[in-house]
Amino acid sequence: MDKISELAERYPHLTFGNLRFGIECGDGWADIIHAFLATAEEVTAAGGGTLHLLQIKEKMGGLRIYYRMADTPQKSWMGIDEAYYLAEARSFHVCEHCGRLGLLTYNGLLYATRCAEHAAELEAELVSPGPCMKIVVAGAVEPYDPDADPFISTLSD
Repeated sequence: MDKISELAERYPHLTFGNLRFGIECGDGWADIIHAFLATAEEVTAAGGGTLHLLQIKEKMGGLRIYYRMADTPQKSWMGIDEAYYLAEARSFHVCEHCGRLGLLTYNGLLYATRCAEHAAELEAELVSPGPCMKIVVAGAVEPYDPDADPFISTLSD
């Protein structure tokens, strides 16, 4: 993943100063994080307010992005929240290690979203059924369908 200083230059309307520990997840999720940050940048630049990134990490096999918004109009924070829920849902279908298609796995100690190759390295088995994620689209809560997500359909096994 890019260095925090590079992210700050790439997304000037976002505040990265609170990421004390950097980004605590594998590089396989870099495109998901960039998609979230690009949307947050666009929404913040257009609508005003400030988005402070507090932490970006893996937790229980999924991507977590913790942030705080200040002086942000409702329309802007709704757009950022939509981007967050989409990023979290996508992370359960992308290998955290390499960025290929993946699924949630468990090896008795660790939940991780991995492709078949990297799940085998962890001696992990598929969690079935996987998590049923919900996303927000235009203010409405909907189940996330990875088969309908163009982002996921571009990934290879």
